[in-house]
Amino acid sequence: MKKWIRILIGVVVTLLVLSVIFVGVPLFLLHMNTQAPTEQYVPASETVFFGALDQELEDLITDAEADQVFLRIDEAFINRLIQKALSADNPKFQNPDNEGELAYDYMMVFGGLAGVKGVWTTLSDDQIKVTAGADLVFGRSLIYQTGVEIIFDIVLSENEEYYLKVAEITIGRMKPSLRQAFRLTDFIIKNLTKKSLNVMIAEQLAFGAFDADELSFTVSENELSEYLYAMNPAFAGLLKVVYQESLLTMDVSDEGFDVTIGIGAFRRFPDDEDEPAFERWNTVVDKALFMADIAAQAASNALLHPLDPQLELTEADVNAILDYTLGEKVQFRFPIEFSLDGEAVLYEFASTNLYVTMKDNRLSAHLRMSLTKAGLAGAFEMQFNLETTVGMNSQDDMVLTIVQSNIGEVLLDNETLENLFALFDDTLFADGAIVIPKEKLNEMFEGSGIIIHDSYVIGGKLRLHFGLDL
Repeated sequence: MKKWIRILIGVVVTLLVLSVIFVGVPLFLLHMNTQAPTEQYVPASETVFFGALDQELEDLITDAEADQVFLRIDEAFINRLIQKALSADNPKFQNPDNEGELAYDYMMVFGGLAGVKGVWTTLSDDQIKVTAGADLVFGRSLIYQTGVEIIFDIVLSENEEYYLKVAEITIGRMKPSLRQAFRLTDFIIKNLTKKSLNVMIAEQLAFGAFDADELSFTVSENELSEYLYAMNPAFAGLLKVVYQESLLTMDVSDEGFDVTIGIGAFRRFPDDEDEPAFERWNTVVDKALFMADIAAQAASNALLHPLDPQLELTEADVNAILDYTLGEKVQFRFPIEFSLDGEAVLYEFASTNLYVTMKDNRLSAHLRMSLTKAGLAGAFEMQFNLETTVGMNSQDDMVLTIVQSNIGEVLLDNETLENLFALFDDTLFADGAIVIPKEKLNEMFEGSGIIIHDSYVIGGKLRLHFGLDL
């Protein structure tokens, strides 16, 4: 009997040892006490940011001397945004009507046994700490806590770009090497989602680039430009000029991310050219009628001047053609909406279409942009101006040679202009000139029956030398 008792005790002890090794040790190693900043999960965390944004934009509109926009993105605002995203499918979270329920305490609940406290950030002068916490519960009794902390160093690169580099990863009580931690996380993600961590990160990032080798995240001009281009190419163009002119400055401290944009440098001058009056074409019939009139003028002029037929287009004529050809490719209208103290606030950033003015022997293109607020008089306006001379090359392409270009007090050089035009068409700008191919030119004048051989501006009109398309 004693022998069997010793065997039984041995089995029990062995099971206890194995339990400690395979259950107790992992539970000990993965244990982490975490406390989500629930005091930040309130509308007031957004009010500070949106109140400042509203005031800064209002100042731009109402104060002709306002020259910059300053915004501070603090950790309370960041954590509030994260909380709203994670608890979007849980209306009970922190809802007083549901106090006492598991879903009140946790952003996400799994099977009534596990709850995700959330993901939150802590900022310092040169680091960002990201913490994720989860609990195992029975009823409403806490049984076990675990969590992950990732510390990012905020690094300023040689090309003046900030990027985040993983400095330390803590999983529970463990601090594995960065490479081990990444592989472990990748293993877990693959088993849960059937996707690698790299693929998952790429799918979740609206912009920016994650480098799995360096364990870093970078947001550069190119990534931001691509992101804004998807919204509207004009936004990406403005960003490029902001970077080119060093109008964007950023700083990080324990108070938050400070962003300053010297957008006042773009403010429209009072003597910038307004859009000329012209009759817009709304249908293909409108264009056909105009081109039929051009065809009649061309035929008449060809009879009177058979050796050198020519005709002249006014500002109104050129703008009608340009407006119809561009359609909505350049013109934009972008609402900026947010809630402040329970009230909806609506701004709109919009533009005219590209329009043309002609004086003496110069043709100038303009794009007027404005920021307005519903219920507030006035606007903050910017205007892109491009002054050119017009000619033709040996291939019968129209060539607009750049004289000068600006947005407000910012002068745009050829390198900047080339980058801007590349957003729309990377073949459009070459050697300090805009080249409109012969094929595109003929398409614009389709139905007129003319083929243009030479062009220039004289006396504020566009003179075209042509042949008949017989």
